[in-house]
Amino acid sequence: MLPVRPNILVMETGLLGEVLVITPALRAIRRAYPEGRVTVLVSPGSAAALVGNPGVQRMLPLSREERRGMGALRVVSWIRAQRFDAALVFHTSFRSALTAAVSRVRIRAGLSCEGRGPLLTHKVPRDRDAYEVDEHLRVLELLGIEPDGQELDLFLTQEEHGEAKEVLSSAGAEGVLVGLHPGASRAIRRWPAERFAELGVRVASELKAAPIFFFGPKEQDLAEQITAFHKTNGLADPVIVFPKSVRALGALFQRMDAVVTNNTGPMHVAAAVRAPGVFIHGPTPVRRWHPPGDRYVAVYSSDVACRPCDTPRCRMESLLCMEAVTIDEVFKGVTSVLDGQRK
Repeated sequence: MLPVRPNILVMETGLLGEVLVITPALRAIRRAYPEGRVTVLVSPGSAAALVGNPGVQRMLPLSREERRGMGALRVVSWIRAQRFDAALVFHTSFRSALTAAVSRVRIRAGLSCEGRGPLLTHKVPRDRDAYEVDEHLRVLELLGIEPDGQELDLFLTQEEHGEAKEVLSSAGAEGVLVGLHPGASRAIRRWPAERFAELGVRVASELKAAPIFFFGPKEQDLAEQITAFHKTNGLADPVIVFPKSVRALGALFQRMDAVVTNNTGPMHVAAAVRAPGVFIHGPTPVRRWHPPGDRYVAVYSSDVACRPCDTPRCRMESLLCMEAVTIDEVFKGVTSVLDGQRK
């Protein structure tokens, strides 16, 4: 179906987690076609996740604005000029499939959803109960490409590992380390920051581990909430780190004995560096996004009737699905992960 050295376009312009979730597919393509050429159309904010990935020969980072209007015409013109043998349309938008079709890529494979089925030459129905990685691997099988595992990949440099070691050393972090990341790209996916703070206190007092709080560049307000909790309760200042990049976060996570995050980009970063984790799920379908494997614990409330909904905003005007997750449940998950590390 594909030539021995195929020229393949992979389209995934989603958020960080969505890009990391395609890395098992990239690995499978490389194993099937080691001499092939893979170009990934990606959003600028997520491109760093694929730096150094041996399954990617070229990236085309394009902002949303660059993919619309006259920019979209330029993208189509560029794709036509590259003469791709196939386009793997992993991003599930109608626009992505339309771009591949108008660009006259001969083989266009993807999930049949959002009314885009007629634009694809090879398609499978979307299964919203399936793990997202498996959905991408099903698309590859349409082209005769066999899976090569479900594990996510993030390829870090020795320099990045060294910088992470220095950051933790400067912060005085030693012993058993538990990384806590209270942030998320959407408020609907955030477990309350105060509960993360309480969890950190219990991790330190009951498990004798060192809690380290990580935040993204736009999460200063969450960091201040953690600090305020400590001051209000007469506790020493928390150890707070603002990694300079997603890759720096990955290198830091890799040095943790356990990581606690919401279901958001950092969850996938933790999985990509094989950091044992406890992941808190609110409105999102657990089976669809939670990384498989014994080293990852999913915590969510099964008693909230409206979940899962997987919407950007809560239709109930509340965060009940996140509020219903207790500190005891997350703490139990951390204890389980650390016990697993000791075996």
